[in-house]
Amino acid sequence: MKKLVLFLIFAVSSLSLFAQIKVLSPVEGTFSNRQMLVIDTEGDAAGDYYYSLNGTDPQAFGFAYDGPVLIDLDGPVELKIARADKNKTETTVKYTVLPDAAYSASYSSFISSFYDTGILNYTSGSILSIPEELKYSFGLPPDSFLPGKDLSISQTSVLARYIPCTLLDEATGRRWRFVVRTLPQTAGVFSRRDVPFIITDWNTITFTNDNYIYKIDSEYWSLPKNSIKLDRSVSHMIRWQSIDYAEGNPIEYFVLPPQPVLNRITNPDGSMQFTIQGDSAYSLSILSSSKSDYHELFAELGADTFYGDSVSGSLNIGFFAGAVYQGQIEVPFSINKRPPVTPLITSTASSFYSRDPVTVTIQGEAASDLFYAVSKPYTINAATETYSSDSELFASIDTGDYIKAQSNNVTIPLKPEGSGAVYFKVKAYSQNGKNNGLVSEYSVIIDQYNYYYNSIAQGATADGTSLRPYADFEQCIQAVNKGRYACLRIKGPVKVPAGTHYILSNCQFVNEGDASFEFEEGASIVVQNSNVSFKDFTITSVPSETAKGLVPYFKLEDSVLDLDSCQISALFGKDGLFIEAARSSVNLDTTIASVSATSYASFISGIKSKINIQNSSVNITSDTCVTLSLNQGDINLVNNSFKVTGSKGRITELFSVTGNLRSNSFKAALKGQPNARAVYTDGKCQVQQEKNDTNGWL
Repeated sequence: MKKLVLFLIFAVSSLSLFAQIKVLSPVEGTFSNRQMLVIDTEGDAAGDYYYSLNGTDPQAFGFAYDGPVLIDLDGPVELKIARADKNKTETTVKYTVLPDAAYSASYSSFISSFYDTGILNYTSGSILSIPEELKYSFGLPPDSFLPGKDLSISQTSVLARYIPCTLLDEATGRRWRFVVRTLPQTAGVFSRRDVPFIITDWNTITFTNDNYIYKIDSEYWSLPKNSIKLDRSVSHMIRWQSIDYAEGNPIEYFVLPPQPVLNRITNPDGSMQFTIQGDSAYSLSILSSSKSDYHELFAELGADTFYGDSVSGSLNIGFFAGAVYQGQIEVPFSINKRPPVTPLITSTASSFYSRDPVTVTIQGEAASDLFYAVSKPYTINAATETYSSDSELFASIDTGDYIKAQSNNVTIPLKPEGSGAVYFKVKAYSQNGKNNGLVSEYSVIIDQYNYYYNSIAQGATADGTSLRPYADFEQCIQAVNKGRYACLRIKGPVKVPAGTHYILSNCQFVNEGDASFEFEEGASIVVQNSNVSFKDFTITSVPSETAKGLVPYFKLEDSVLDLDSCQISALFGKDGLFIEAARSSVNLDTTIASVSATSYASFISGIKSKINIQNSSVNITSDTCVTLSLNQGDINLVNNSFKVTGSKGRITELFSVTGNLRSNSFKAALKGQPNARAVYTDGKCQVQQEKNDTNGWL
């Protein structure tokens, strides 16, 4: 606990020290031009400052700071600054300069306007044109970049300031930082009237020339020795003439108008204007940079800054009537044209495609209001196409109305609804006062449905996306089993290695080009409580004479297998079974299948299952052939061609089965089997047969 307390004390102390030296330029970072040193020495920050360029003690070995100065150094720079006071306050700024004048860039002329000096002079009322190829940010970090544009300050503005500006070329990452020196427009009047009195505190008049006698309003002529208090709510006439009376002596006078009211107007753009409500004889002036004298006289004054900047302080405004000083007033001003920093949007997704639901976090600028909007989920129908965040398809997707967040930090879960690939778009901006920051945008495709396989892909970096497809069957199955539904898009051959492989989720296999499944010896896919479908696939095997046991290619347990427009060639050793089904459903459409073995071969063997085959052809070759064997369940065979070749066999062996066999061709090429029938049914079957053609049966 002691260590924690000490750390906190140090942290607070460090912040306090840093606050005493306000360095406007440079700041930490890497820049493409040499940097100006500008220290805020106004008000409480006034004092003697020193700086060094090599990390040494500034006061002992450095230079005295007497105004903005160019640090003429490239590469890494360690700038150390000290303020001479009892505590010897210090601060350090480390930055790097990698010179680049952008000679080949379209905006090179603008870079050249400050590149050598680090400073750009600007006069109120003129245009500061920042190229649109660049982004700019005024003031100290954090940067709030805005697109380049024409900028201006009201011509009435009398603020003389040093404004740091950072430029960013997003295409190259280059940054330039310089200082804009704003100067008032010299459009005032310099005349002053010489009168033998001074006015202080508006209502105190002191006569300064003993060679004159004076008269105020209707009072008698006199030579006042003390100051006189006047009611400035009304006008007064002050006269004077030489104390040496002589007939014809001129009498001079001055009309002292009532004290005026200073009008303070804030314009819609945030700039401020100060005008006089009262006698038109009044004019205004501002203390000079030395804070000791007034110069130009103006009918009105203004305070303004560039869009993207903020400034606050006070103006010491002097009032003059008939070019004679009347009094002063200190007027506070605050102009905020700096939009908040663009909100930072982070995501749990590592790329534009995500396999899992995504959590988005939006971080807005402190002390600003955060607004965000989220689009409705947009289903991606063309799953075979690869998209990016700037794909034209997503440009028109609207995020809807913005919602004001309860704080400047908000977390949003993005979850797909149903199956398929879903696109989300998130937008956010911050607001302070009337200033809206730039909108940040994030988008993602959450695809828990489509997985990609390519036999020639690099498996080491595979994640199943279209950019990094799987190249291994085990990877595919692991991905499928993570969710409740998946679509595997296959290019090239898939080798199913020996052993049992479980599919535990609904899965659709789609042929994206020359797709096939090749079962190695002893390979089997077990489907449990799931629906699996294949379309336009070639399914083959690697035959082996030494294979032992009856290992089906597909074993279904409380599942559904759909084979559509497939070509099947199942070659076994001694015994072979293509599909084994328990409490399941097998559906074939427009499929050609061939199963062969030396001793026993069967295409489908099921119990308590449903078999639906139409528009297909199935050939079985073995010593003993049984195309379809079903014990309890339902069968529907329509418009198919079945053939068995061997010593003995049947098309179907049905026990306690219901169903319909219609418009099929049952062919046999058997060596001889007494009383052989193409379709065998026991006494418990209820199977209707019609328009079936038998050929080759005894």
